[in-house]
Amino acid sequence: LATVEKEIGRTTDPVRMYMREMGTVELLTREGEIQIAKRIEEGINQVQISVAEYPEAITYLLEQWDKYEAEEMRLSDIVSGFFDPNAIEEDEAPISATHIGSELSDEDLDDEDDDEDDDDDDSEEGDSGPDPEEAREHFEQLRTLYNKAREIFESKGRSHPDAKAAIQEIGDHFRTFKLVPKQFDRMVNNMRDMMDKVRVQERIIMKQAVQIAKVPKKVFVKHFANNETDTAWIDAEIASGEKHSAKLAEVKPEIERCVNKLKAFEDSTGLSIERIKDINRRMSIGEAKARRAKKEMV
Repeated sequence: LATVEKEIGRTTDPVRMYMREMGTVELLTREGEIQIAKRIEEGINQVQISVAEYPEAITYLLEQWDKYEAEEMRLSDIVSGFFDPNAIEEDEAPISATHIGSELSDEDLDDEDDDEDDDDDDSEEGDSGPDPEEAREHFEQLRTLYNKAREIFESKGRSHPDAKAAIQEIGDHFRTFKLVPKQFDRMVNNMRDMMDKVRVQERIIMKQAVQIAKVPKKVFVKHFANNETDTAWIDAEIASGEKHSAKLAEVKPEIERCVNKLKAFEDSTGLSIERIKDINRRMSIGEAKARRAKKEMV
């Protein structure tokens, strides 16, 4: 009998192994489900607030609203509703963007568009989207806050306290939008794509300086970190007379070409490279939080 029990304990039968493992998993209670739902929401909120600092995300969302106003798309293809963060009951977990962390490709997002286009024959009565007047109020408020922020950026710069307050206002309002997954993922992916472009140029710069010119990595990081679009360090290192100086002079044109691309990214987004990285970092942390919570839910 002991031998039999021993064999059962170390069985390799997949079904028995699965059932044995499931027997050790504690069932999720209603309270536990609510707590996990709140953690998912917190992660999504962090992503949404981070994305709100990326100007192109707000511009894109307002463009989607303008398309709705022009009767070029349905409101339910943009948002599923809105919520008041001050009036959320415990049993309500207004979680939007269910694809958080899915990293859908453009093809996947287009497929979702096609799937929804297949429903165009449905009557408008079947459109369970949010109230148009409520949506208009939210979108126009977002536009007002965005235009106000742009004026402050142009007159005082993004580092001014008024600019930070304006960004916070946009984030606080933006988080009340229950964006449909495809819209949320598209904005997140746009931010991720910009970060990928930045990384490509940074890798080229590092390769030219460290691998080819043999600039010590510590020296390169000291000069380059949080100072990505300043090339003064290159001339300083060339003039230093170090072993890497001559080779660095040879690769200088290629490094400057990459730096100019980074400057172009700053001009197109209105954000410094440092700020782009910070937004992406906070966005990634929020995604990770939501993913971990969802994994626990499953």
